[in-house]
Order: sequence, then C-alpha cells, then structure tokens
Amino acid sequence: MQPSESPGIAAAAAAAPELPVHLTRLVGRERELADLAHLVGTPRLLTLTGAGGSGKTRLARATAERVASSFERVAWVDLSLLDDAQFLVPHVAAVLGAPERTGVAPLDVVVGAIGSARMLLVLDNCEHVVDACADVATSLLRACPRLAILATSREALAVAGETAWLVPPLASTDATQLFVERAQMALPSFTHSPSNGPAIAEICRRLDGIPLAIELAAARVRVLSPEQIARRLDDAFRLLTTGTRTALPRHRTLRATMDWSFGLLGVREQQLLPRLAVFSGSFSLEAAEVVCAGDPLDADDILDGVSALVDKSLVIMEAGDTAVRYRLLETVRQYGLERLAERGELDATMERHTRYFLEFVERSEPSLIGGSNAPDVFAHLVTEHDNIRAACARAVAYAPCAEPGLRFVGALFWFWYALGQFREARQLTDRALSEREGGDAVHCGRALVTSALIALAQGDYALSSAHFENALPLLRDSSDDLTIGVALAKLGAAQLLGGDVARAVTTLDQALELRRDAPRNDIARIFARFWRSWAAVAQGDHALARELALTNVQLGRDYTLPTTLGHSLALVAHVELARGNTREACEAVTEALEIEVAIGDGWGTAIALDAVALVAEQRRNAGDAVRLLAGIEAHRERIAVALPGIAPAERTQAIERLRATLGVRFDALYAEGRALATSELVSIALTEAARHTTEHRVVTGTMLAARRPASATRRIRVLALGPLQVFVGDEPVASSAWSSARPRELLVYLLMHPEGRTKEQVGLAFWPDASTAQVRNNFHVTLHRLRKALGDAECVTLTGDRYQMNAEMLAEFDAREFERDLAAARFAMKRQQEGAVEMLASCLARYRGDFLDGEPVGDWHLEHRDRLQRLYVDSLMELGARYAAAERQEKAAEAYRRVLARDDLHEDALVALMRCHAGLGERSQALRVYQRFADRMRTELDAAPTREATRLFERLQQST
Repeated sequence: MQPSESPGIAAAAAAAPELPVHLTRLVGRERELADLAHLVGTPRLLTLTGAGGSGKTRLARATAERVASSFERVAWVDLSLLDDAQFLVPHVAAVLGAPERTGVAPLDVVVGAIGSARMLLVLDNCEHVVDACADVATSLLRACPRLAILATSREALAVAGETAWLVPPLASTDATQLFVERAQMALPSFTHSPSNGPAIAEICRRLDGIPLAIELAAARVRVLSPEQIARRLDDAFRLLTTGTRTALPRHRTLRATMDWSFGLLGVREQQLLPRLAVFSGSFSLEAAEVVCAGDPLDADDILDGVSALVDKSLVIMEAGDTAVRYRLLETVRQYGLERLAERGELDATMERHTRYFLEFVERSEPSLIGGSNAPDVFAHLVTEHDNIRAACARAVAYAPCAEPGLRFVGALFWFWYALGQFREARQLTDRALSEREGGDAVHCGRALVTSALIALAQGDYALSSAHFENALPLLRDSSDDLTIGVALAKLGAAQLLGGDVARAVTTLDQALELRRDAPRNDIARIFARFWRSWAAVAQGDHALARELALTNVQLGRDYTLPTTLGHSLALVAHVELARGNTREACEAVTEALEIEVAIGDGWGTAIALDAVALVAEQRRNAGDAVRLLAGIEAHRERIAVALPGIAPAERTQAIERLRATLGVRFDALYAEGRALATSELVSIALTEAARHTTEHRVVTGTMLAARRPASATRRIRVLALGPLQVFVGDEPVASSAWSSARPRELLVYLLMHPEGRTKEQVGLAFWPDASTAQVRNNFHVTLHRLRKALGDAECVTLTGDRYQMNAEMLAEFDAREFERDLAAARFAMKRQQEGAVEMLASCLARYRGDFLDGEPVGDWHLEHRDRLQRLYVDSLMELGARYAAAERQEKAAEAYRRVLARDDLHEDALVALMRCHAGLGERSQALRVYQRFADRMRTELDAAPTREATRLFERLQQST
C-alpha cells in the first residue's frame, strides 16, 4: 500500500516528544550523546546494543530528546513487558494512537499512522522479541520513507541497513560520579573523600563501568563502607541485591539481570557461556576451542557460539594487531562460574584450562631462555598472563598430584625474569616444591633450578648454590643436557658472586666442557662463557676475559641475540677499562647502552652505566661520575634483579676518591644523582661516553680542515624522491644496518637543512612531547645509529651548537639537487635559452615519487613534500605548454598525464590534455578523459567540472 499523511501525526507535530520520565539524572555520556545525535537518521535503523544494565534505555532516551527537534514526532515503544511477539505490532499501533480498523492488518494500520511524516520511532528492550522486531522494522522502513528507528537490544536486529552501536562502559570519572550521586541518594551524609576514593575507583573498575551494577553497589553504602563493598565484590551476586522496588524485576538485582539474559540464550550458548568463565582476563578462540569443547559442544561449535554471545553482548570482542581476543565482564564471569558449579562441570573445565596453559608455557619456554631474542613468543605469553597466572596458582594449590605445579614453575622462570615478578615466583615455586612428594625427579629438578635462579636474581647466593646442587643429581638421568648446562653455568655465577672464585671457575669450565659439542649459539655455552669471563676479570686475567667476552659479542651479532650482545659489550667495556683502553671501552659501552635500553633490560643497563661512571671518574668529570654512581644505586633498588655490578671493588674505590676530591659537594651531588630517572642517567652516560671515542666523537670544523677528502668509494648518495634509498659508494645500506627508521629520518632531516640544526630543533621535530633529558638521550642514540649505519663517525659534524651533514662526504642528494636544477631550468626557459626545454624535461625525470614516500617520518617533512610536489606539477604544466606551443602534442599529452597521475583533480591539466587529444584527432579519447574526471569530481567532491572543461567537452561531442 502507499503511505499516506496521517492527520494524527500532523496534529502532534508541535507536541513534546513522547519519552519516559526518569527520576534520576543521566551521569556522563556527553561524548556518546554527541556521536549518537550525529548518527540518528543517517542509518535509518540504529540499534544500541550492550550487556544488561549498561544503560541502553537511558542513553536512547537522552538521544531521542536531543534530536527531537529534527523530527515531526518522536514515539517511544517500551517492549519490556511484552510477553508474546504476536502482540508487537498492536502494541506499536496503540502507542502511536492508531485505532484498529476492521479488515485492515495491524501492520498496515501502523504504516498508515506514520505515513510520510519525518518520525523517530524508539523500540526499547527488543532482545526477547528480536525476530519480530526485525520483521516489523524492515516492513516499516520500506513503507515509510521518512521514518527513522532507534532500537535498544542485547543483540542487533540483524537487518539490512542497520547500524549496531555498542554502548561502552562508563568512563572512570563518570562511573565514580555515578556511584557518589547514587550513594548520596541512599545515604545523604555520604561524601567522596581521598580516603574512600581508591575503594570507589576499585568498585567501578571491578564492575566494568556498568551503570546498573554501580548503582546497586552504591545502594549498599547504607550498611557498608566503600572499602567493605570492594572487598565483597568477589561475590557480587550476593552483594548487589538492593535495587528499587519500582524497577523492572530484572533490574532489581544483578542476578535477576543475568538470569534474564541467560534465559534468552539458545541451549548451546547456555552450555558455552559458563565454560568461558574459567578464563581469566581475555582469551583466544583457539584456547576456547580446546578448553570449552566437550559434550554437547564440539570444537566446531565454539566459533559460532562465541560469535552469538558477542552479538548478545555477553562476550566482549577485543580487536588486536594480529588476532581478535575475547573477554567476559567480571559480573558475567562470576555468574558463569556459579552456573558451571551448579552443573558439576567446574573442576573438569578448570582442569582443561590448566592443562592447556601448562602445555602452552612448556612449548614457549625454550624460546625464552636467557633473553629477548624471541619477542613474539614473549608477547604472546604476556597476552595470556592472566590465564597463565591463574592456571599456575591452581596447579600449585589444588592439583591432585604435584606434577602440574612442578612443571609450571619449572617452565616459567624466564617469563617471570622478564617481568621482574620474583616475589610471586618465589611463593609459587616454594609451594610447588613443598608439595613435591611423589613428583617426577626431572620435574622436581627443573623446579629446583627455577628456585635457584630466583635466588640468584634476588642476591641470595647461598640458597641459589644449594638449590642448583640439589637439582643437578635429579637432572642427570634426564638426558636434558641443555638444562644441566644452564644449571652449571648459573651455579658458577652464584659461586662467583658469593665470593668463591676458584669453585666458580671449576664449575664454569665443567659447563663449557659439557656443552662443547653443542651449536655455537647454545645458550648454556653463552651463559658459561659470560660468567667465566667475569671470573677472569676477578682473577686479573684480562686477556682471557676479553677473548671470552668478544666471542659472545660475535655470537650476539651472528644470531641476533640482543641480551647476549648487550651484556657482553658491557663486560668488554669493563675489561677494556681494566686494561687502560678508555676509547675502546666507550665504544663498547655506547652500543651496549643502546641495546639494553631498547630491550628494557634493567640489569644490563646498570652494568653498562657502571662502566661509564668509572670513565667519568677517570677523566676527572667528578660531577657526572658522582651522579651516575648514585643514580645506578637508585636504579638497582628500583629493578627487581639484585645482581651486583661487574667491578664492585673499583666502584667503592671510585666513590672514596670522589668524596675526597669533592668534599662537602659530594653529598649534594650524590642526592641529585639518586633522584635521576634511568632515562636521565642513560642520557648523561651517552654524552659522557661520546666524548672519548673516535667513532662517536663530534667532528669540529678544525678537525675537518686537517682531514683528507673522502674517497669516492665512501661517499654517500641519498635518493629521497620516492621510496628512500641510501648508498655508500655503490653499495646500498642494508635496512638491518639502521636498527630503526629514526636514523634514516635524521639523515634526510639534516640534509634538508644544510646550514645545520641544534639538538633542540631536532628534538622539537622528532620528539615534541619528550623531556629535555629524553631528547638528549634519543638524539645521541639516533646519531650513533646513523654514524654506525654509514660507517663513518665524521659524517655528522658540529659547528657551534649546530649538527650538520659533512658536505665533503655527500655525493648526491636528489631532493636538494632537484630543487636547485629545476630553478635553473625554469630560469633558462624564461630566458628562452637553447636546450632549456630538454633541460627541464631531464630534471623532471628525476622525480621518482613524493618526498620520502612510504617512509615512517614525522610531520616536519610535509612542508617539504608539498613544496616539491607543487614544483613538480607546476613545472610539468610549463613543460606541457611549451610542447603544445611547438605542436609536439604527444609530448605535451604525456606531461599533462603525469600531472593528473599526481593530482587527478587538476582541471587545467584536464583541459590541456583534452586539447592535446583533440589536436591529435583523438576526440573519443578526450571525451573518455573528461568523463572519468567528471565521475571522480562527483564522487569525491560532489561537484562538477568547470564551465571551461564542460564547454570543451560539449564542443567535442558535437564534432563527433
């Protein structure tokens, strides 16, 4: 039937919107309201989805009120008390005031009531009649062209043209405000204070920012303090039972809300949701398919089930960089665990969860031993940290036998080490070992190795040695020579740090002999060699110490082992200092610091800083020496690892000398150093180390005057028009040589400013939000990487306070040369010099693409990119005009096509190209060019070509 204008609608045009009245104000949601007000009516069906109690109804009501003036009428249809879907349409008709008509279907009555009016229809609480709502919404939207529908539902209606908008949780500040306001309604004397603020924040966080749950919690302040409420949230369903008597039954308690949502699920969804509750934090689909499968669910059912639960707002989907993960709200998780226990499935599902994550950590552990050379594996473990922690604690505390707990702690040390979680590691390991009766000997041995490694990191060398010695006999029959080798190497470290150098040497040599035939990059050999080198330092055998440390340095480079490389370079620095080679020490420690900071290794950073502190004291830079020594002490206290520095005796002696030298100033400088952040210490150290090396020293003008010109084989070529390419001589600089994109960016930045730039100017362009200390640190690291990649410390010079590229080393920089040569060619064109056109064409051929195209660089490059692009386009237009004037139409057309390839909406180029085609007798081609251009103008700008282009098009049409 055709829609007709309804007299009832016209009469109601000036009436107030028909919206429910709420007795409490809406807290927060300003951003959401702004977004929704913009959306309403754009998709004709907008559905607010979200978990029960998330505030869909309140948000829909506020949105409808905000946009009411844009509609002739706003009608609110509350479906919460509708028990039967067959009464949906009559209920809508009744709300609209459309009387029944004999012989007319109820849906047609509703269509006739709405007609062609501009109307907003709000369908609230659709979830229990969602299929019927979908059918009605589709029919009404097809029949009523100016109707818009705003719906609220736990799940989307899933009809064509619908936009589903997930209602987010309250922001933390809004959640706190809601709690306080509702608490004051329950207890007028309640106040928000610094003492109860943390507890209120914890309540809102634990309740996931869900308004209904927060309101129910706030009502409890009549009998409980916020601190008591927070402590009782582990049993939220018993706590949150004090809703208002006039609320819908399903909104009076949290359990009622969950019961309502759960009752709307299908049978398989009701089986799956409780099983998902065993996950802590987020989970992957792969994990769910293993943990949750079991009668009546097959692994193939899990994807569909999780998708359905996401649609129904009971599972939250979290998009990641490479894979989607899922999580349950805390209240949903508690409800699921209760349901699982009621069904008698809790223990079995928990056991599958524990087994899954035990196998996961055991598969991952070999990739983590000794450092950060497997960042993807470590990142995956971090993602699953909540599940791993819960599974490990469960295995240690509740497993019917000792084996799972022993296996967990035996596999987790290097993960705990990377996170610095030694207190938790100690508690879990001690518990597992205390329950080891009947456990497999090898699993006990590995758990003892973990215990010994924790003690070593915490500085308890006696306990560490004892547990290593107890573990080794248990591991002898395991044929796991790698674990035995690691245990021997670390036992040697414990003996060395405990002061027994002779025993340490014997143990470390034994470890090296055991792993003699292992691969070069065997981690046990690397460990043993590192600590054997340290022992050689303690014995004064610097030649052996240097040989062993440099072997590890080379292995770190060959096999991309950043932890091995950083630690070994720091050790080399200490050895070179002991041998009196300050320059070599500074070269090694600069690279070591860069690596340790990049991988976030606190202990490695400390041993590198130790070396620079000794350099500063040696060079009589007493102020920085004291600051570094004090700052290192504070840094060691901040990090979890208690391992000492390589040369503690030298450190003590340096402090005594500095105290004697500085007198009363020493204490003030020491206090200043202890207050420095680690980043500030690194910045001081990099600056200090750079003063004493050939590779890293800043080249001055005087030094350059005495230097021979760079050989042709070492001169630098930089091509920045298009994808960035850098050559030293004829060889491209490999991408791996740069470490990151920043050094390449600094190279081009300095080349674009041949007059030089200060460190502050570089910092403003590259790190605008960084502190002064961070800028200094970042600049030195980036400058070091640039020099290292180009293989010459003198590629960047310092004149006054300005850093600049050494012009003598530069063979080519296409961006500057393009700009210079283009200006010369255009000048020659103006003077009509012979060969000027060819000169301009040759210059334009060098433009491979936009400046730094595809390179991840900062906004500083945009002005250069735009300027060079304008020069290129303007010069092409000039070249095309010259070719056209000389009746070289093909050449002119090529120039104009290049302009349009760069700027496809350049109308002057379009008109010129059409004229070229016409001159060549290619009218149909000219018409096609215009048509493509006009289509693009309409699509992208909702505009038409200029009158000049249109007239040319019409003339060409008439002549065909």
